[in-house]
Amino acid sequence: MAGKNDAEIAQLRKIQRELADIRHNTGSDGWFWRGILQGAGAIVGSAIAVVALSWVLSLLGVIPGFGEIAAYLGTLFSKIPH
Repeated sequence: MAGKNDAEIAQLRKIQRELADIRHNTGSDGWFWRGILQGAGAIVGSAIAVVALSWVLSLLGVIPGFGEIAAYLGTLFSKIPH
């Protein structure tokens, strides 16, 4: 019976060492900041993709009036003092 318990404890220690190695190799210490930056990148990338798709659809004439809105926003931004 004691031999079985010793083998189980040895197996658990081996698993614990392997998990510690995995944690060390994956750099799990900076997971929070990496997640924040990944989320921000996804939001910015999605916004850029939506703007680019809207622009292309505007050029093709699929979205009527988008060019007028872009021209209006351009005049507003040009009036901002630098």
